[in-house]
Amino acid sequence: MGAHGHDDALPIAEAMDHRILFGSEQPLPERIPLRAGPLTMIYENGDLRYIRYGEREVVRRIYAAARDRAWGTAPNVLSDVRMDVRDDSFEIRYTCENRLNDVDFVWQGHITGDAGGVIEFLFDGVARSTFQRARLGFCVLHPITAAGQAARVEKVDGTAVQARFPRRIAPQMVIDGIIKPVAPFDEMRALNCEIAPGVTLHIEFEGDIFEMEDQRNWTDGSYKTYCTPLRLPFPVEVKAGERVRQKITLRVNSELRMENRERKRRSASRVCQFSILNSSFSIPELGMCAARNGKAITTRQAERLRALKLAHLRVDLPLWQSNWKTKLKKAARDAAALGATLEVGLFVSDDAEQEFTSFVETRHGASLNRGASLPIARYLVFHRSEDRTDERWLALARQHLGKQVVIYSGTNKFFTELNANRPSRAMLDLVDGLCYSFNPQVHAFDNTSLAESPQAQGETVRTYKTFSKGKPLAITPITLKPRWSLGDPGPEPDDKAGAFDPRQMSLFGAGWTMVSLSHVAQAAGGTGVATSLTYYETTGKRGVMDGARVFPMVHVFADVAEFGGKVASTKSSDPLKVDGLALRKGKRVRVLLANLTDNPQTVNLRGVAPKAKVKAKVKLLEASNAEAAMKRPEAWRAEAGAPLEGHTLTLPPYAVARIDL
Repeated sequence: MGAHGHDDALPIAEAMDHRILFGSEQPLPERIPLRAGPLTMIYENGDLRYIRYGEREVVRRIYAAARDRAWGTAPNVLSDVRMDVRDDSFEIRYTCENRLNDVDFVWQGHITGDAGGVIEFLFDGVARSTFQRARLGFCVLHPITAAGQAARVEKVDGTAVQARFPRRIAPQMVIDGIIKPVAPFDEMRALNCEIAPGVTLHIEFEGDIFEMEDQRNWTDGSYKTYCTPLRLPFPVEVKAGERVRQKITLRVNSELRMENRERKRRSASRVCQFSILNSSFSIPELGMCAARNGKAITTRQAERLRALKLAHLRVDLPLWQSNWKTKLKKAARDAAALGATLEVGLFVSDDAEQEFTSFVETRHGASLNRGASLPIARYLVFHRSEDRTDERWLALARQHLGKQVVIYSGTNKFFTELNANRPSRAMLDLVDGLCYSFNPQVHAFDNTSLAESPQAQGETVRTYKTFSKGKPLAITPITLKPRWSLGDPGPEPDDKAGAFDPRQMSLFGAGWTMVSLSHVAQAAGGTGVATSLTYYETTGKRGVMDGARVFPMVHVFADVAEFGGKVASTKSSDPLKVDGLALRKGKRVRVLLANLTDNPQTVNLRGVAPKAKVKAKVKLLEASNAEAAMKRPEAWRAEAGAPLEGHTLTLPPYAVARIDL
């Protein structure tokens, strides 16, 4: 099994340092390949993932979730797992416990798959405490490749309607306080999709009413069908002793007979094809956030950050607090040390008039930056309690800051807030650009789900193009983890231990960053949206280095800064296993590749033809040399790469490769 359920090799990474590989001391959950007639899939820790009909993914994941009144997810703790896995069928039983705060729920899982292509998943549980829940039961994730796919929605009242999965990201609207699903995927009891000519996928839902949301709004790589409908009041009280029973049935109805060799193709080891296409686009402007660890950037750290050629440094100023001047002074010093400009987040309260006045007086004074003008690339204007900044605060900002300064606004939260509250003409007239942030862990937290996110990140840019009237875009910041607990965000993210992700310091974090940059840059270039990207913080556990060590992702940023050029269009045949970023400068090409799995992956480069007299060079960042690259990055980068014979190479688990052609 690969790390994302795409092949059948067994994991070999257990003996390696898991912290270097993927930021955890615990091994990854076992992934077991299953077959139900023409359908293949992966069982992982109680879930079914990557259900395929031949080569086509038809369902991304089926799982059950228990979420408390504040949408906190209670972990699934499995016991008494019993499995009967055969060549063409399977049966799995287990007990699952969910505990979080006042939630105490236990359920029995029973999953079967038969040779006829029918899968049944039963959820049968009982509450052991009385608690308030926001959600309890099944979720079915549909792959991002379903965009534009025709479907037939069967309603609980017996009617049926024709529909299509949204191609661009559907806004999640809130009307009269009620969160609306994607129409007409509501009040569902069944869903039918034609997955190939003459082949229909039928999914039946029992035990509750189901509806769909477009999870790409939060950069999840999927559409989610869930229960209970959000039109009903929540949270809902679940009383101790109450029983909850649900069932998902999935079957393939086919007029065709799949040949045996076609049914077994997914079991064969395959080489991933990574193609470099003809189009090229400008590299987005790249910056980082000022560190919030309270430590000054050291001389060595400044040297290493300067090598990344950062365009800007973001600092957030809550103008109702007394310490914003100190923050601005420190950020100005840090930006000067890095040779960068400032991206200044101005957060105001209802007393915005006075707050803007005070800011402008201080900005024009001689107390900052020794009297020199602040090198400000743009202001980001937000109200402390609004999901999307209202025009009245922007009018005040323009009035006080002046017509010549660059003002961006939108949301300090996620794309969904901007998508659902699209800018008015008045707003567009007041700003020079729009902004939103994202991270891959609003709904799911495992490596597999994180690897699905970059494709959806690109889709946010393509959807943004449809309503932004040509305004430039700042995605600021991009982080691995949400910056706050669930609830209304402000300028001060959580500083609790759980507010940073140890994968920040891992090879997986480096690969994820590379693939994120690639998908966003290609989407921005392909749509003509001028884009600025702000990743992470400079230093500390949320940064790209801490103390005397750099994190592996530094080498991704350094490879891009060192080469420059333009971003080339690329395509991976299996982007959840291997994906990457290609840069083109004149006749030279630099390819960065990331293995996002815990198994070696063989990759064939296509669309490149290095000169016969010039040998391609490849340099691998992997478990065996990651410590050296983190402790002595300059020396490691000075080491020559190895010759690459031909266009094929094998990437070790979670390795990052740089190939110069």
